[in-house]
Amino acid sequence: MKVDTIPHLNFSGKTVLVTGSSRNLGKTIAAAFIETGGRVILHGSEENLRSTKSEMESDYPKAELYSISFDLGQPEAIEKAFDQLKSEGWMPDVLINNAAHLGLGESGFLEQSPEFFREVIEVNLFGAFLCSQIAAQYLKDTGKKGSIVNISSLAGRRGIHGRSGYNVSKAALDSMTRSMAQELSGDGIRVNSLVLGYVWTERWNHLDEGVADRRKANIPSHAPSSQEEIARTTVFLASDSAPTLVGSQIVLDGGMDIQQLPATVAV
Repeated sequence: MKVDTIPHLNFSGKTVLVTGSSRNLGKTIAAAFIETGGRVILHGSEENLRSTKSEMESDYPKAELYSISFDLGQPEAIEKAFDQLKSEGWMPDVLINNAAHLGLGESGFLEQSPEFFREVIEVNLFGAFLCSQIAAQYLKDTGKKGSIVNISSLAGRRGIHGRSGYNVSKAALDSMTRSMAQELSGDGIRVNSLVLGYVWTERWNHLDEGVADRRKANIPSHAPSSQEEIARTTVFLASDSAPTLVGSQIVLDGGMDIQQLPATVAV
């Protein structure tokens, strides 16, 4: 059964902004919302957006699509982008804060420059904050109900070695999810987060020999989460299926969060 045949998963007439949706996981999430009938705003780099929008238009000829590129690390760019969305009738009812700076490039806490650390925090935390604040204010002012889903990571609970900026940003995003949910739920704006472990992408096909197998061995389910599974769960969290699901952090990680150590490192 397609999700758009289930009443509570039908986003017809609703506008959905998925940040970082010009490729990888964000692209798959955007496609899932298109399949539910939503008007979808694609976001990412201009180069990737062109090809992704063209592909989406081919795959979904009846879809209502809009594309926009702005830097989540630049507050002025975010505000300008939302002004554009508002003036053109594309302000979102649903916001998926998916885009993320992975914190790669400068390893180690002692080696990481303050500028790089700040850059990661700006994108992953402040960018999500400002997008959410502007979208929520619009929903409140117009009396609309809406939903915000923050795509988080186990790194916010169990840090990845050498990526302190990313770890801190995701821990803070989880805290912000709770704070947002407390204050916005009374206005009909539900906020939840999806906490991810290993996610399969095309990059897995190009890992060094043995890396993918070691990763799978670290997961109780022995498999990374598929982008499609994550997209379906995101649609559910943003939908009217569970109106009292507020401030929750749904962990989708194949069981990694429930174990102290992988089975291969048993003590």
